[in-house]
Amino acid sequence: MMRNFKLKHLFVIAVISLTVVSCGGNREKSLKYVDKGVELYYKSQFGKALEYFNKAIDEDDGNFEAYFWLGNYYNNKRNYKKAIEFYNKAIELDPGFADAYANRGNAKREMGDKKGACNDWKKAKQLGKPNLDNNLRWCE
Repeated sequence: MMRNFKLKHLFVIAVISLTVVSCGGNREKSLKYVDKGVELYYKSQFGKALEYFNKAIDEDDGNFEAYFWLGNYYNNKRNYKKAIEFYNKAIELDPGFADAYANRGNAKREMGDKKGACNDWKKAKQLGKPNLDNNLRWCE
């Protein structure tokens, strides 16, 4: 009787473990979608790039790079509020992502948020992002 009880619990734990693993998405496929999206982005095929960044998130909603590139897409479209939302998500997923801070700072500058922009650029520099001296001079 006790053996059946233990086997049933082991089976339930195994099923739950497999479910959790399978729900995590496909990280490798997600990264490939980001790579393809970046390639298209640099070819100025922004609409197609957007599709790939969204596919990347569908595969793995923890892919901070996909959110970063969505932020870049909306920043390029001058939709700074939406860009900041995506940069925020990228930073939430990877608080050490210096490029996301730098680009969020650029979007904040465009929205007239000097203090927010300067704070982001300072954080990006602290995290090792180079070439922010001109931005930081603007903060003085």
